[in-house]
Amino acid sequence: MGLLNGGISERAGFPGGPARSRHRTDSAEGIEMTMACMSITCRFLLTLVFFSAAATKLRGRSDLAQFRATVREFGVGPRWSSAAAGAVIAGELVAASLMLFDAAALAGLGLAAVLLAAFTGAIGSAVRRGATTSCRCFGASDQPMGMRHVARNAILLLITAAGVTGTLLAPGGAGGLDVTALILSGFVAVVLATLVIAYDDLVALVLVR
Repeated sequence: MGLLNGGISERAGFPGGPARSRHRTDSAEGIEMTMACMSITCRFLLTLVFFSAAATKLRGRSDLAQFRATVREFGVGPRWSSAAAGAVIAGELVAASLMLFDAAALAGLGLAAVLLAAFTGAIGSAVRRGATTSCRCFGASDQPMGMRHVARNAILLLITAAGVTGTLLAPGGAGGLDVTALILSGFVAVVLATLVIAYDDLVALVLVR
């Protein structure tokens, strides 16, 4: 009798039937996989961006000295500029490292959000004061700080929020994805990170035209 009732429910499409249950399970798995892809893509993108930002500041003594000068333009006194520059670089490296691991992803994303919010506020304040220093987020640059850098950071904050959402809804992280999905997520992250890192150069090309 139970089997008969189950068969009738499945054929009739009654709520709670086996067909409906399988459909809901497949839907939930599909959503979780999508969220996992979003989480991995956002985390890998941000990891590349933050690692690149730190590496370009540490590339040589002149790069580090120029970044310290930029920090002073943000209103940090000469006495504290070295410590502030070191804290920024350390924060970038820690955030990037944490985001590589599923278990520490939320901590890394949280730190990334704090850093990006601080950068956005500092750049916005400097622009309002009329500062003309170059943005050295990714090493030496001829492009002065402007609202386009605030917009770039705002986009990165949105990506961070998407990463948090994906991580919360797909706690399994990379473990819930197959090789193809991981490769695709990585490819998208690399392309987008390259665009972010080359942002100033791309803007300069557009302005020249």
